[in-house]
Amino acid sequence: MVSLDQLREQGLSKKVVNDQSRAGSLHRVHHSVYTVGHRSITRATHLRAAVLACGEGAVISHATSAAFWGLFDKWPRLIDVTVPVEAGRKIDGVRCRRCRYPLEEEVTVRYGVVCTTVARTLVDLAGIWGTASLRRAVEQAAFRKSLDIDALDLAIHNAMRRRGMRILRAIADDWRTKDGQLPDVRSPFEALALPQLVRMGLPRPKTNVRMVLDGEVLEVDFL
Repeated sequence: MVSLDQLREQGLSKKVVNDQSRAGSLHRVHHSVYTVGHRSITRATHLRAAVLACGEGAVISHATSAAFWGLFDKWPRLIDVTVPVEAGRKIDGVRCRRCRYPLEEEVTVRYGVVCTTVARTLVDLAGIWGTASLRRAVEQAAFRKSLDIDALDLAIHNAMRRRGMRILRAIADDWRTKDGQLPDVRSPFEALALPQLVRMGLPRPKTNVRMVLDGEVLEVDFL
C-alpha cells in the first residue's frame, strides 16, 4: 500500500504513476492511494489505505479501532479516522472524527496500522456508546489482556471534560485491585461475571486458582 506522495518521494512523476496504473502495476484503492503489483487487500491493508488517504497524522480510532483490537465483534460500515485537521474532500468509506487529537502515548502501531491505543479507544467510545456497550468493550479488553488501568486513568485525565468520562471511570473501578494487577480472567464469561460480583458488594475473588480437593487438582474460576 502506497500513496502518491510516497511514490513522488521515490522519484516517480505523476505521469509515470498514471502509466503504471494503466499497465496494472499499481491499483487504485482511494484517490492517490494504490496497492503495488496486486489487488488483494486484507483488513489491515484496507485500514492502512484509509490512513494514507486521510493524510499525515491520520489515526484509526473509535469503533474501527475497537474492532481492530477485538473489543467489538462487528466492524463498522465506515472506517473511523481521527485527523489533525478535518478539511478537504470526503473519502468514500471513511468517517473523519471530530475530537481532541490523540497524544503521543495514545497512539500505537498494530500490524502496520497507526491506531489509537486501547485506553484512548475506550475514551473515544465513551462519548458515543451507551453504558452497556462500553462495559462490554472493557470486559473484552480485560479478557484479551489489553486493559491497562493506569493508561486508562491517564487517557481519562487527558480527556478532561469529554462526554462519558464519569461512566468510564466507574466501569474501570470494577477492575481495580489492591496490588494493581489486572484480574486473570480467561473467558468472556469470567470477564462478564467478575465486575458484577464486585458491584454486588461481595469480596473480590481470586481468579483461576489451582487447588487440591480430595486428591484432585482443580482450577476454580473464582475463589
